Amino acid sequence: MPKLQWIWFSLLKINAARKAALLGMFPSVDAIYAASREEYRAKGITDEKALVELCEKSLASAERVLELCAKTGIKTVAIDELSYPDRLKNIDDPPSVLYYKGNLPVFDAEPAIAVVGSRSHTAYGRLAAERLAYEIAAGGGYVVSGMARGIDSDAHRGALKAGRPTAAVLGSGPDVVYPRENAGLYEEIISNGCVISEYPPRTQPLAFHFPERNRIVSGLSLAVLVVEAGRRSGALITANIAADQGRDVFAVPGNIDVPESEGTNDLIKAGAKLVSTGWDVLSEYAGLFPSLTESRKNGEKSPDCRMDLPKGFTDAQSKIILSIAKKPLHLDEIISICGLSASEALAELTVLEIEGAVTQLPGKRFAAGTSI
Repeated sequence: MPKLQWIWFSLLKINAARKAALLGMFPSVDAIYAASREEYRAKGITDEKALVELCEKSLASAERVLELCAKTGIKTVAIDELSYPDRLKNIDDPPSVLYYKGNLPVFDAEPAIAVVGSRSHTAYGRLAAERLAYEIAAGGGYVVSGMARGIDSDAHRGALKAGRPTAAVLGSGPDVVYPRENAGLYEEIISNGCVISEYPPRTQPLAFHFPERNRIVSGLSLAVLVVEAGRRSGALITANIAADQGRDVFAVPGNIDVPESEGTNDLIKAGAKLVSTGWDVLSEYAGLFPSLTESRKNGEKSPDCRMDLPKGFTDAQSKIILSIAKKPLHLDEIISICGLSASEALAELTVLEIEGAVTQLPGKRFAAGTSI
């Protein structure tokens, strides 16, 4: 019965802040469920829509949700259970129930770092997200993100390449893959970590769900790292929520001439810590999690957890990719920036063009391709 009542409570069309307030007014979810309209009013609840929701006592929908969870392998944890993360419970508007697939970690014992950014990322953003998430994961951190297109997906892939679990907080039910092209990534995340949602199974990815889920991404984490974001990116919403929740905010600097970096550069100007390696983030929590410092005992400057670039690119090829990641460059500019001879640059560019990592434009100009 208590689990059914928690599911009933989670399904109420009342916002999370009001649900949190209700849990503070009543001694238990049982008491909330059993209360009458007059008792709700006595607690100061006068909104008619909320009263209608609370006075609908049928458990039929909750029963259907639990049946569907059982059929699809979805697990639930209510806010009063020991396995519910204290870190998340202590935000102003925690979800009353989490629905998840995979293995839910003990978040409070993990140096969880949210890695987020724009859906419309550049080649530079992709490389930075994968590399930093890889370094954070390989250094002992636990990467949390939202499995959206762009930086979020890159962050999950970086953590998985390090052989570490990662958590994806969805804006849909935990059984609904969005975007569809992430079906393979979704399965890999479940096999190595978990997908989490405050929405019950079969819930579709409605637009307003994504801003709502951002508070969970940051709430589960010690800090938020914004890799690449324009001034209107949803990642900045997560950064602002994180700051309100008392979380640390980190940002990766970007080209000052590129719109995709305006948001991250603004965050740095506003006080976010500039990040260029995963250790820049993890070092802030070495005192809380001593295992993060183990690779430094031999005098290393940082954990030995650098990620190789996709497709095993050479150093010279990596320099070329990063030089043109933001905007196309003329051959002479590439030679100057990368410190290569003309013959070396042309040879590497030919290989990269064959692999689809570079596209040649008119006038000996080169742009980043789509295959990296």
